[in-house]
Amino acid sequence: MLRGGSVAPLSCCAIVLAALGAAPLATQPEPPTPTQPESQPEAPPERVIIFCRDGRRIEGRFVRQDPSEVVLEIAGIETAFNMSEVMRVDPVPPVSEHYRMLRAVIADDDTEQLLLLVDWLRDREAYSLALAELAHILTIDPANADAQNLKVQIESLVQLKAEALAQRSESDPAEPRAHRSAPQRPDFPVLTPDQINLLKVYEVNLDDPPRMTVDRETIRELIATYAGHELIPQSREAQAALERRPAAYILELMFRLKARDFYNRVRVEGEPEAFRRFRDDVHRPWLLNSCASTACHGGQQSGRLWLTNTSQNAERTIYTNFLILDRYRLPDGSPLINYEAPAKSPLLQMALPREDSLYPHPLVATSRTAAWQPVIGSTDDIRFREAVAWITSMYRPRPDYPVTYAPPEPAEGVPELPSDPIGER
Repeated sequence: MLRGGSVAPLSCCAIVLAALGAAPLATQPEPPTPTQPESQPEAPPERVIIFCRDGRRIEGRFVRQDPSEVVLEIAGIETAFNMSEVMRVDPVPPVSEHYRMLRAVIADDDTEQLLLLVDWLRDREAYSLALAELAHILTIDPANADAQNLKVQIESLVQLKAEALAQRSESDPAEPRAHRSAPQRPDFPVLTPDQINLLKVYEVNLDDPPRMTVDRETIRELIATYAGHELIPQSREAQAALERRPAAYILELMFRLKARDFYNRVRVEGEPEAFRRFRDDVHRPWLLNSCASTACHGGQQSGRLWLTNTSQNAERTIYTNFLILDRYRLPDGSPLINYEAPAKSPLLQMALPREDSLYPHPLVATSRTAAWQPVIGSTDDIRFREAVAWITSMYRPRPDYPVTYAPPEPAEGVPELPSDPIGER
């Protein structure tokens, strides 16, 4: 579960950028004046930061912007953000220029901030600058373990990148790089609206139901199908009264009848509380931007656990990722989500620092990404507590959703998630 490239590691960097007062990106470029017909609007910056109204700061390569949306390329995926959710879009200076501004406000002996700067440089593949800073840190603090580890990681990334470039050159040395087509991302299968609705039905809390509707024709068919059952009224007057009952009452009746063929005839227009918690407390804050980033479990090198990261706020993305997590099993057959002991769920444990985890996440790094970093700081972290609350809120006993879904097949030969808990021997 990587931090990935979609949320900028701002910390001290964000403070400096804010202090510089970067101007928002214009919604529309100024048209050329009549006296200068050949002039062109200034090209937008290569990278920008989106400041969202919900507090998120998202960095990516600028693609386009219009009055309704702004599109960034994040971890190789074009992602659209509705302008109604965006406060402003600020340009990010080139890495070398941005680096000089950040470095100017950090003391030469402040190793903690310098390491944050190295981390920032590594994420932007500015390896030479990162290694130079590490050499400085190790000069003043030769025993600094974090600096030593980062040096090994970045040197490995430099080697991997050089090998990848060499392989591309050897595969087709005569073809100009500009003409080489980028690999196409395969279509990621997602749940249909009916499948999403069925998941919602199974997770409805009848004590606090979301908005639902059931048409009268469905109620009439239910009465006809289960005529003679003790739960179905026999008189026409009582049956007519049943047709006027709230949708939650009808759904409860279906549950008691075990009328599974009728479940999807209930249209759940709102969000069951359990899925609202998953969306707002898990999927949006950290799962999507870290675990489901292209650098981690959102790409073909992700092993068996492959999540979708397109159309980030769409129900099809949220519910597809939930079902993948719900059905995923480690090599020993244990589930990724432990509904009986939520805090021990491998999904949450692998987001913790390795030294504090029952299921330490594998250390991984590729030519495009930095080494894995924890997403949740500790079990006292609000994100950990909210994730436990989400798992606890799911329906008990756990249903076997009658949804047919086959997740995509990632590349082979990628290390599998571990299944051996180290803390329970």
